[in-house]
Amino acid sequence: MLHWPFGVAWAGTGVAMVGAGSLLWARAEPVADVLQQVGLCICVVGIVAAFWLPAVLLPAWYRAAKSDTGPCRGTGGL
Repeated sequence: MLHWPFGVAWAGTGVAMVGAGSLLWARAEPVADVLQQVGLCICVVGIVAAFWLPAVLLPAWYRAAKSDTGPCRGTGGL
């Protein structure tokens, strides 16, 4: 079971930072460079989070829905 929705926000934030760095490139090259590099790192975190997150970082409702013994199972779909 992929948890890609948890990685989309991170990847979107990274893409926005890379885009902001591109807009700043002509005026403040060192700042834009750092902004783009940080944005790329955040994109990588988002891609990794889309496929794997430690159980500690997953929300409790997601862990319960993912397990067979969670409160969402055996209730008739309620």
